[in-house]
Amino acid sequence: SQTMTTLKSFDANGIQYAWDATSLSSASKCMRFYYYKHMEGWQPLFKSVHLIFGGHYARALELYAQAIAAGTERETAVRDIVQYLLEETWDYDRDENGEEQSAGKPQDWFHAAKTRETLVRSVVWYLEEFEDDPAKTVILANGEAAVEYSFSLPIDDDILYCGHIDKLVSYDDDKFVMDQKTSGATVTPRFFDQFSPDFQMSGYSFAGKIIFDMPISGVIIDAAQIAVGFTRFSRGFVHRSAPVLEDWLVNTLNVIGNTRRLAAEEKFPMNPASCGNYGGCEFRKICQRAPEHRDRALAADFERKPRWDPLEQR
Repeated sequence: SQTMTTLKSFDANGIQYAWDATSLSSASKCMRFYYYKHMEGWQPLFKSVHLIFGGHYARALELYAQAIAAGTERETAVRDIVQYLLEETWDYDRDENGEEQSAGKPQDWFHAAKTRETLVRSVVWYLEEFEDDPAKTVILANGEAAVEYSFSLPIDDDILYCGHIDKLVSYDDDKFVMDQKTSGATVTPRFFDQFSPDFQMSGYSFAGKIIFDMPISGVIIDAAQIAVGFTRFSRGFVHRSAPVLEDWLVNTLNVIGNTRRLAAEEKFPMNPASCGNYGGCEFRKICQRAPEHRDRALAADFERKPRWDPLEQR
């Protein structure tokens, strides 16, 4: 495949050597999904509203944390973030040269609860909810705030583990990586249970200990329930002990080793147990077809787009 060698995280033979939580999760649930998504680069023609909304939400809070760490006053930072969101969620009419032709219009994601309005509302309300947050950003020995760290850590002779930590905080004298999630459902304790075990949260804890050279207790997850008339926030703590992280590393290397072996052998078996998870795999209809018809079906419902590369820093 031509797309295999375009990513820095793949070697000249098209085998991935730099991994992150997303590619690990994909490979562990279904080798064929991993092949379509990460090796071939197939993406749905229409991006999920949940990915759009969640991406804007996380990016806005990330930029706010950056601004505060740089010394920007809170009111100014909030105003700048609202302006950023309004611009990012506006469709400008442009000609073939990229010049604006008319005022354009707000983006419509065709979802009752996840809209441009509820996005801005949720970000502003989150910043109000946690204005006096007991979870304080850690200040490192060099005087810098522990925010915005893209990392690529060697975890075996020829394997890198990559990711991005938005912020490290101190809470009751314990250190945690902080993350934000959005949900359409009521956030109960069971919501936070889904993150243990979890590649992303364990990876945050594993990398945080190495990057910041201090004990990390786990991850604080601030969850936002997005509804038409309200946004409700809940905070959960995802703990990771040293033995649990050691087990995560062993399991991670096993997943990577098995995936690399199958990819080298050009074997991409389907895992039927994963087909119905999370509302159904996006490639489910493709796998239902006879093998000789799958390429045509992919071309009809998907497109090959530039993919996120674990080695690309933000």
